Amino acid sequence: MFRSRIAICAIDLLRNSTCNPDTIYTNVDRDIGLHGFYDQTKTGNHYCIQIKGNKRTSRKDFMSVFPVDKKK
Repeated sequence: MFRSRIAICAIDLLRNSTCNPDTIYTNVDRDIGLHGFYDQTKTGNHYCIQIKGNKRTSRKDFMSVFPVDKKK
């Protein structure tokens, strides 16, 4: 049950985020980027959601979601 609530929060934050993600590209493959979205839920909980994106194929993969102490 707890995991499904986290997934629902992650999807909601991605859909309704007003912040631009922090993006990092690796030195090994410049087509792969890690996008970090920092935002908060309506209840005030702060989260970071990480998405891996491929510029060549436009594919985006969900990597992780975790709580953070305060908004970056």
